[in-house]
Amino acid sequence: MAHLAPKFMIVLCALAFLAGGCARHVAPSALYILEELEAASAVKDPAGKVERLTIFIGNHGDSQYRFVAYNRALETLTVEMKDDAKAAQFLAGALAKETEPAARGELLLAKFEYLMKKDKNAAVAFADSLFETGRSARLFLYMGYELMDPKADPDLALKCFLKSADLSADPHAKSNAIANAGAVLDQQGKKEEAKRYLAMAAGNPDADGLLAKILWAEGKRDEALDLYIRAAAGMPGARDEEKLDSLDAVVHPGATDLGERIMALRIGDEGPLAGATFVDLDGRAYDLAKLKGTKIVINALSPT
Repeated sequence: MAHLAPKFMIVLCALAFLAGGCARHVAPSALYILEELEAASAVKDPAGKVERLTIFIGNHGDSQYRFVAYNRALETLTVEMKDDAKAAQFLAGALAKETEPAARGELLLAKFEYLMKKDKNAAVAFADSLFETGRSARLFLYMGYELMDPKADPDLALKCFLKSADLSADPHAKSNAIANAGAVLDQQGKKEEAKRYLAMAAGNPDADGLLAKILWAEGKRDEALDLYIRAAAGMPGARDEEKLDSLDAVVHPGATDLGERIMALRIGDEGPLAGATFVDLDGRAYDLAKLKGTKIVINALSPT
């Protein structure tokens, strides 16, 4: 058997080489990345935590979870360490590294939120400066949320929401931004303009609910009730919150089919999903094209 040893060793070496090569090409699972992120975030020493989070970002420069790490590092620097200079330096370095619009948008949003806590006037000026260069729909949407407070800057909030709608490629994101623009206008007492924007966002539960409220106050109860029902179909809990049973009794005395009318709108069919590949928390990929004819449930996880 001795003469087989050299060949046996060659086979072992070849297998080791192949295994090493595979290891270099197999990306870590999302679950593994999340565990690494939580381990870095759990470091007690603030400076050590920032260091570990920075290492995490360097190791996972193409992972969506790096934005969670960015935010946690910035929060540690500003809240725990109270080191604004280092926080500014950290953010500047991150912005210099990130070039993709959505990635930069997350970092600019972090800076805006930090400024809102420190100096609202500075935050407003910063937000206003981003309209020429910012290309992230999410950035403008979330700045709008912060600015729509009457004590902040509702006019700039409206501008942010419309910018977000303009940048949104996804129709649901676009309608959400437009619905919020309508909410700001309603808050400002500009009812007709608000109604115009809310109608543009038809199908968005928030837009339908707010437009229903305006129309009900104007005495257009049938039209308002239809919108309330559509809002309840898309937003569980709206039936009780808006006391929809009572409103329905006013418009349709004696009717007992409100639940059926809501359910009829809730069950929809937008056709088959477009071809796509989903990756689960263990890194396994699923191709929708290979699941044709199979009933599946997709539970999407947001990392933030």
